[in-house]
Amino acid sequence: MTHPSRAVLVAVLLAGASSLHAQPGGPGLMEPGPPPGPPSFLRRVFPPKLVMEHQQELGLEQSQIDAIKEAMRETQQQLVDLQWRLDAESEALDRLLSADHVDEAAVLAKLDQVTAIEQQVKKANFGLLVKIKNQLTPAQQAKLRTLRPARPPGAPGGPPPPPP
Repeated sequence: MTHPSRAVLVAVLLAGASSLHAQPGGPGLMEPGPPPGPPSFLRRVFPPKLVMEHQQELGLEQSQIDAIKEAMRETQQQLVDLQWRLDAESEALDRLLSADHVDEAAVLAKLDQVTAIEQQVKKANFGLLVKIKNQLTPAQQAKLRTLRPARPPGAPGGPPPPPP
């Protein structure tokens, strides 16, 4: 699948997923207004980059570092496998959609396969965040809360998003 068509597919899927987190009465997929922010539960976990950038300040012990590195290695391996599957299924979906008239049932079935893999990617990433949190002491977690940006990268008023 080409990057532009994949980007459009991902944008559509993310827009639909973000509407699931919209508050009742707030902006949804078809309503005007800014998109909802990330779900609040993401504030309870810590991205690997934040932990790595502040490992000395946090006073991480070697056993914590080793456990986090191992969790990251395992997750990376899992994500590489999922990415190959996701790209293959996305390419197949793109092929189905390239016709002038498409078989809606086949497209929706393929979309189910693509979104199932995307769900596995999210689950693997979130599992890593939980593993990292479980390696940190309550004091280290409290310190990380003070070190994280007030707003997520790319959010209005927040730091710019990381480069692709």
